[in-house]
Amino acid sequence: MRFMKPFAGKNLLSIGLYPKIVLVFMAAIVPILIVGSLLIVNGEKTLRREIENSLSSRVHFYTAELSTALEHIVDLKREYIFDEDIQRFTTMSPVMTDYERSVEVRAIQKKIQTLKSSSAYIEDAALFLASEQKIIRPNRIAYTITPEDAAIHELMNRKAAPILVWHGKLVQAERFPTGTYEDELPAYWLVITLNERKIKSILSRMLTENGGNAILSGLESDWLLSGDDSNDRFQRLMTEMPQSHPEASGRNVTTVDKRDYIAAYERSAELGFALTLYMPEELVLKPLSGYQWWFRILIATAVVIVLLFAYWIYLFLQRPLQRLVRAFRKVSEGSFDVQLKSRSRDEIDYFYEQFNRMVGTIQSLIRDVYEQGLRSQRAELKHLQAQINPHFLYNAYYRLHRMAQDEDTDSVKRYTRLLGDYLKYITRNGREEATLKMEADHARTYADILKMRFRDKLSIEWEELPEDEENRLVPKLIVQPIVENAFVHGLEELDGRGVLRFSVARDAVSGTLSLVVEDNGNLLSDDKLAALAERLQSSAEDIETTGVLNVHRRLALKFGPEFGLRISRSELGGMRVDIRLPAEERG
Repeated sequence: MRFMKPFAGKNLLSIGLYPKIVLVFMAAIVPILIVGSLLIVNGEKTLRREIENSLSSRVHFYTAELSTALEHIVDLKREYIFDEDIQRFTTMSPVMTDYERSVEVRAIQKKIQTLKSSSAYIEDAALFLASEQKIIRPNRIAYTITPEDAAIHELMNRKAAPILVWHGKLVQAERFPTGTYEDELPAYWLVITLNERKIKSILSRMLTENGGNAILSGLESDWLLSGDDSNDRFQRLMTEMPQSHPEASGRNVTTVDKRDYIAAYERSAELGFALTLYMPEELVLKPLSGYQWWFRILIATAVVIVLLFAYWIYLFLQRPLQRLVRAFRKVSEGSFDVQLKSRSRDEIDYFYEQFNRMVGTIQSLIRDVYEQGLRSQRAELKHLQAQINPHFLYNAYYRLHRMAQDEDTDSVKRYTRLLGDYLKYITRNGREEATLKMEADHARTYADILKMRFRDKLSIEWEELPEDEENRLVPKLIVQPIVENAFVHGLEELDGRGVLRFSVARDAVSGTLSLVVEDNGNLLSDDKLAALAERLQSSAEDIETTGVLNVHRRLALKFGPEFGLRISRSELGGMRVDIRLPAEERG
């Protein structure tokens, strides 16, 4: 509400966004409420939908009940037609004695009796044995198959429907072996007569209104059963609806003899029948005829209101939001010179003002964070460089003392010169970077000191740098700590002759330069090697910093995370460390 007070007395375009939305909703709802009140006063009801839903529900329920019963009969029919006892009898009958044949026939008759009693929808069942000229029924056995009995095969050849009309009865039939028979008969066939009285009783239970009826009909319109005694012509006209609609179920208003009926149907293609339920329309819809015009007015009014409401929302909300989204996209792409202005004094103007302030704040924060990051990187580089401690000096001075005792003047001169060069380089703090040649020479100086210390126990293989890479600038102390690590953790405790190798490799595609330091130490297991490689990839701040991690972190800070150190197993048997440097840009 605090946005509304400054705008009192202004025109409609200047009031707040919330009152605009309220006015728009009121403009949409008030006409609907007025029309709805008129409909309520006149007693409008939605009986048509309720009646149609009721019909559809009843049709679906009874269709499911009938389908379940008839599917059960189909399953029984298939079970009996492939019965092993029946098949064995038809096959072995010629070699059976009369007694054995009589026993088998009685056993089959019991099966037929069981089939008949297994469902209330089965009125009778008969098994026709062509080879024996017998018709086995639940309560009798006939010893002659007449041409009229065999005529069912002509009917089965013409129609593939699950339910057939034979001798004025609804039956399900199956023969063995399956197929089409013209001039000959199958080994046997089974005919199940459906209980029409039971089906009609189900249909009569569906009738609740005077004038309505339920009809069960074949999909080929060759048979029908109804729940009352309506005339046959009328019933067949009503069953045309399931035949004329492609949907498996539906409801519709159909006209028969100039009278409208609300009807619902559902088909079962598998069982070949359709169930139709109908009732006269005037019984339920006559009181609603006067309200149809009100309903049309309601629809027309709702359409007009929705169109006006959508246009109103577009004017006062959609356009400003689109401008705001476009501005956010520019900011996300790095453009911070975006400024938004609104013509009206409302919440949109407030959003724009806050957006402009946010962009200005982000610009200030980016500058502060960038400058602070630069200062932090420089401080960390100096701190990391200060951590490198030439701990080997103790052993170096001890070795110098021994050479002096042995009066080996030449070795003392060379050793002190190497040691002086080494100390001079690491104590020079004026610059944070050095040329790659200076780094390689310093590492070679350190390696020569180790060589003089261990003499024949250490072999050094040192490859010279390419001339075009000698003068490139790199962070100080990135090679010597790796050489020192190779000696301390790989060669110092080695029983045999140690090998320290320095080589240079360049990727032909990316131009990445790799300085490779390898040794033949045997103290580093695969687990330790994997753990060290994992530590290099860790960004944890509290991890203990060693010489190798020191170098890797400084190179990653300088050149990016894709550069630095890569650790693997050397072909010499020890550890291999690749110092990866980016390709140098050349003018």
